[in-house]
Amino acid sequence: MLAKKRYSIILELLDREGTVHTAELVQALGVSSETVRKDLEELDRQGKLRRIHGGAVPRQAESAAAPMVGYVALSTRNSLHMEEKQRIARRAASMVEEGQVVALDYGSTSQVLAQALAARFQRLTVVTNSIQNALLLADKPGFTVILTGGVLSRDEHTLVNDFPTGILDYVHVDILFLTVTGIDPVAGFTDQRLGEISMQNQMRNAASRVIVVADSSKFGRASLVRICPIHAVEAIITDGGVDPEQAAAVENCGVRLILV
Repeated sequence: MLAKKRYSIILELLDREGTVHTAELVQALGVSSETVRKDLEELDRQGKLRRIHGGAVPRQAESAAAPMVGYVALSTRNSLHMEEKQRIARRAASMVEEGQVVALDYGSTSQVLAQALAARFQRLTVVTNSIQNALLLADKPGFTVILTGGVLSRDEHTLVNDFPTGILDYVHVDILFLTVTGIDPVAGFTDQRLGEISMQNQMRNAASRVIVVADSSKFGRASLVRICPIHAVEAIITDGGVDPEQAAAVENCGVRLILV
């Protein structure tokens, strides 16, 4: 396959998925990881994408409504907007049925949701990369908790990996509740940590339904790495503090907004 054709496929996948991973491109293009690395370097040099560890993300257009957000420690986030996060978690839990398979990623909102699920259900299967979530659910005898595996991220108490195959290749997920750091019509859904993106997208690809859970402070902001475009999810559950103009802009992207 000629390089020009490979570039076209890479950019098409990037536009559709919001991020591309080296291992996936090796399979899609039928070339070596070294060839993929050189292709990504060339496309980065041309300004058509930005290389990251294990793959690439788009070069986003500047958005005046979306200031960049840096990393905020989990211990700090655990004390912010907790009332809103609890309302969001209860509403999210109401969308789950007994016995379903639910995926949770990481972070403070995800932990509150894990507690809401434990309070509401007797039987669930929960797939997560968060050690904290697993511990919160460990005492529920009717819950099956599946940890995704990978390398320990000490800051977030998560397991991250960029392996070409993993448990999520063999698990069907009914609902993924996706947590994000930024929500913006131009930048899409973004997160603050490069290491988490691969796992979040593996979960997204395994799920029949993807629902974002995020308090209103996440709107009109963008973080370092794009997870996916706005239209790639079914709904966003957020609190009533979201700015009406920002809410309308997101809804115009074709996503349902659920206010609690």
